[in-house]
Amino acid sequence: FSFLTIYFCVHHSKCRMNRRYIEQSASNRLSDHLQCFTMAITIWQNSKPFRKGRRHHANHKIHGGQKQMMNISFITPETPPAKNHIKRADYGDWQTSYEFAKNVCLYLKSEGLAPDVILEPTCGIGNFITAAIDVFDSVQVVYGIDISQLYINQTERKLQKFIESKRIEKYELYNTNVFSFDFTEIVRKNRNKNILVLGNPPWVTNSGLGKHGGTNLPFKGNIDRVRGIDAITGKGNFDIAESICNMIIDAFSSHKSTHIALLVKNSVVRNILYRQNVNPRHITNIRQLGFDAKREFTVSVAASLFECHIGNSCHKQCVSYNFYNLQKSHTFGWVNEVFVSNVEVYGEAGICDGRSPLVWRSGVKHDCSKIMELSENDNVFTNGLNELVDVDMHTLFPLLKSSDIGKGIKKVRKYLILPQTRTSDDTSYLQFKAPKTYSYLMSHAKYLDKRKSIIYKNKPRFSVFGLGEYSFAPYKVVISALYSDIMFSLVGPINGKPVMVDDTCYLLGFNNYDFALLTLHLLRSDVLRNFIHSICFMDAKRIVSREMLMRIDLYRLSRTIDLSETGISPKTITNYQNWLYMQTEPDLFN
Repeated sequence: FSFLTIYFCVHHSKCRMNRRYIEQSASNRLSDHLQCFTMAITIWQNSKPFRKGRRHHANHKIHGGQKQMMNISFITPETPPAKNHIKRADYGDWQTSYEFAKNVCLYLKSEGLAPDVILEPTCGIGNFITAAIDVFDSVQVVYGIDISQLYINQTERKLQKFIESKRIEKYELYNTNVFSFDFTEIVRKNRNKNILVLGNPPWVTNSGLGKHGGTNLPFKGNIDRVRGIDAITGKGNFDIAESICNMIIDAFSSHKSTHIALLVKNSVVRNILYRQNVNPRHITNIRQLGFDAKREFTVSVAASLFECHIGNSCHKQCVSYNFYNLQKSHTFGWVNEVFVSNVEVYGEAGICDGRSPLVWRSGVKHDCSKIMELSENDNVFTNGLNELVDVDMHTLFPLLKSSDIGKGIKKVRKYLILPQTRTSDDTSYLQFKAPKTYSYLMSHAKYLDKRKSIIYKNKPRFSVFGLGEYSFAPYKVVISALYSDIMFSLVGPINGKPVMVDDTCYLLGFNNYDFALLTLHLLRSDVLRNFIHSICFMDAKRIVSREMLMRIDLYRLSRTIDLSETGISPKTITNYQNWLYMQTEPDLFN
């Protein structure tokens, strides 16, 4: 009897919400019954009011002057789940504390905002909405959207109190996917009112959400014109919060009294601003106020309050501040058709901004370090499984990883098995030309065959990616993509073999040592260091990108920097400069 009572209360509450805001199909109603049944079992098992003597979790409550109904105080707490809770980390569900939400609203109020309407596109448990009502006396109407029925229920309980105290006139909550929501009616109803769109959209990428079965995904299109191989290797991945920001900007583009203030990762702000040059939108007063995500959300990521206003012009620069003391740090965005991370510094260092005459390449990608990377001790090799390994030496090459390069090269710690010299090579030849290596790979095929990246699909078995003539050049200028202390290094052969680098590094290959040394001198110059710091974002996951490196005009730099300090003869320097000039201009995306 107690279980049936709980089930009835859960289902009645859920149906009441859905009848008010969405029209359900028969399949949705069946899904609701199953969800309510599961929820009721959970509540019943955790409360056991009659058998354990605990206080029952159901209570009566008046809803906006309507008839009495039974609400369930669900076992899901209003406080966020633990940090290691899969739904929080993997679905980007970082609920904002009331205190931080209130501080954000107080800042917005100090900037002169007095919204009539509050809209939160992913309202969660309603802390941002509650804080906004408490801070802004002008708020009359509230709109909230969330895909979680539990969160909608919690938010409604809070808003009902504001209705009862006549603090706001009305609210509308929608239990739906924000990407399928039509904002047209909200814009139409509030044409002459000041709208504030605020909140904390999910901090998760589309691949991260899709991996765990998330359905609140936007329409997928190649809006950045990413080529196929870049999309496969990660550039096609995008942030859910970024899609929500773009959707809101587009939906309210005709409403010039709309202000947007959303908590997002810094990369989201950069991407929105980056598209302003190709696909300009009418947003003005763009600001980024950096806060401590570790302190506010116990998560290590560079994040900010993204703020902009729907206006009549298309601003292409963003001013960055510290959220806590409002001190300006820098301005980033577009300058003369180029995107820079620091407008002030770029003014002097932009002399070397152009196109590189040499093509920067990424290192070798294999996605199976336990098998493909070996450690050496007294000419004895072991793999990541601590097994002794005996392979043909002509398939084994010295390897430098990103940590080796980023911290300053001291020695080679790893060796890499290469089954190919080009990615198109048929690896079956190994059984004849490298039988020990072939036998080793076959005995560990279960590890290599389960590599998930699509780049290995329809490729020869045991293939690696990122190989070419440049990989076997004796001299390489290399750089790690992951370290904020940007350091270029020159690597020569070891025991007659060229050194490989992994796929978190970039390289230029040289057959001529003097040319490699001259290039290193250019890349270590103060002029280039300032240039890099003016176009690199130091809080990015990959600080150094191929696009950034391809912007370094080595020829122009060679005519600016004094190369005589290298001790190389003037004739060789002239030959080097002529060689750079004569290089065929590369296709940046080839």
